[in-house]
Amino acid sequence: MSRPHANGGSTGGPRAVIVVAALCSVALVGFVGVRVKAALGKRAELSAARVSAQASAATKAPIAVTRGARATFRPQVEVTGTLEPWRSADIGFEQQGRLASLLVSTGDLVKQGQPLAFLDAAMAGAQINQAEAQTRAAGSQLALAQDNLRRTESLIATRSIPEAQAVAAREQVELARAQLEGARATERLSRTGAGQRSINAPFAGLVTKAPTTAGGVASPGVPLIRIEDHVRFRLAASLSEADAGLVKVGSEVSVKLRDRSVRGRVTAVVPSLDQATRRAPVEIEVQNDKDAPLLAWSFVRATIEAAAEQQGLALPASVRRPGAQNEVIVVKDGKLHISALERATFADGSWFVSEGLSPTDAVVLAPDADAREGDPAPLLVEVK
Repeated sequence: MSRPHANGGSTGGPRAVIVVAALCSVALVGFVGVRVKAALGKRAELSAARVSAQASAATKAPIAVTRGARATFRPQVEVTGTLEPWRSADIGFEQQGRLASLLVSTGDLVKQGQPLAFLDAAMAGAQINQAEAQTRAAGSQLALAQDNLRRTESLIATRSIPEAQAVAAREQVELARAQLEGARATERLSRTGAGQRSINAPFAGLVTKAPTTAGGVASPGVPLIRIEDHVRFRLAASLSEADAGLVKVGSEVSVKLRDRSVRGRVTAVVPSLDQATRRAPVEIEVQNDKDAPLLAWSFVRATIEAAAEQQGLALPASVRRPGAQNEVIVVKDGKLHISALERATFADGSWFVSEGLSPTDAVVLAPDADAREGDPAPLLVEVK
């Protein structure tokens, strides 16, 4: 009679489990491999179908192409800035005093040299009298010092006093002479200040700031009246490194101010880039309109016309590759090639191409968004 195994199972149980697990792993690997192979095969089929569809489409539907026509174009540069007065000045007194008379008010038009305000002359007269008194006193001190020096030198000649006292007497004379020169300078300054008790307009213009009444105290160097020249304006702007070479002194400018446009011209182009902004400063002169004056300090946009025309090729805007701004598709050796262009836009929306294309290149019209680099293009129809 046979006996059962000690663990109560059939003979060879653990080995059977291992064998079954190994068989399952092999089956799983085989299954995954089959799926991967099937996916790769499906992808290859799709790629082959796409190539076949493209070849079939190219055979059935010719591609319309065109070639660039030679053209000239005058580039335009857009800038923005503030319309500043051509000249402006903040005017004040050089001397302190009470504002005795105010001859202009805000909004007045003044001529060059026209008096604007006066200080009280009473204080100026008192300052002159004081300076004259100091001059007379300094002169008296010098006369006393010189008399003392003469008496000292007489005593030294008779050996009545030592030589050292003569040195001190001479120094007193020099000190008194210096004090007299200082007093005279103060007197001249007070007389000059008395003649500057008024301020005049340095140029013809518009008073944009002025005190409302006289009677206040004016401090030296503090602006009291502001005058602006609105006969013409200055527009300060900046150009990119690429645009700086297009703009020259004398270039025509169209300045847009809200619903109107006025003409101007470039007066200065600085041939140096700002280290912080990497842009070149440019100044534009804009003449004011007498019938409809412009508003100073307005923010405006301006279009600068380049000094010279550029030579290039003209193309319809329909050559643009979908999803791109400056790319087209060119046919070369029966295949499609994507090309990036340097371009500008004419007023009618067509393109002006300056770089990236030759007159013999066949450019695809209305290119397909799915077209790729290297796709076949066996049949072409050229559109003039």
